[in-house]
Amino acid sequence: MNDKKMKFIASLFLSALAAVVLYIILHETGHTIVVLSAGAKMTEFSILRAHVSYEGGDFTDFSDLWNHANGMFLPFVVCLVYGLLYNRNLKNTFYWLFSAVFSVICFIQTLTWIVIPFFYEPGTDPRGEDVMKFLYNFAQNHSPMLVTAGGAVIFAIGIAVMLRKGIIRNFMEEIKEAKNS
Repeated sequence: MNDKKMKFIASLFLSALAAVVLYIILHETGHTIVVLSAGAKMTEFSILRAHVSYEGGDFTDFSDLWNHANGMFLPFVVCLVYGLLYNRNLKNTFYWLFSAVFSVICFIQTLTWIVIPFFYEPGTDPRGEDVMKFLYNFAQNHSPMLVTAGGAVIFAIGIAVMLRKGIIRNFMEEIKEAKNS
């Protein structure tokens, strides 16, 4: 295996690791922001377990919904800003791979918000999944399909930014270069 392929594999591994860790930190921070704003006391913030725990707090219906949504929304916003600032002309293997992997992780997460509402049955026990917890409260007064529509809009915005800024093109170019070396 030549140096270019080794550099590609090492960069892909490191960028994937960095992107996953960053996503988990942003996801759990999204929950933490809402929890702390509701006056709750944080008892655990774990990156390895991708989990936050808290006690107390004065949660309203809105803050409860926002708590479940902000785990997806904060990483999406950060990723969107990152994508808008992305420099397609900065030729760097790690940068191109990290940008693509981080974007895909953030935008793929929105797919759960598009798909799960199709299978949601009102009053279903949420069992720990953010989308299900959100729907448990949201679907009491609104159609779950509104969540699907919102998720689809967020997903489309993310993909549009990735395409417009050249993140996908650069990723594919880097794969092609590694394959041909």
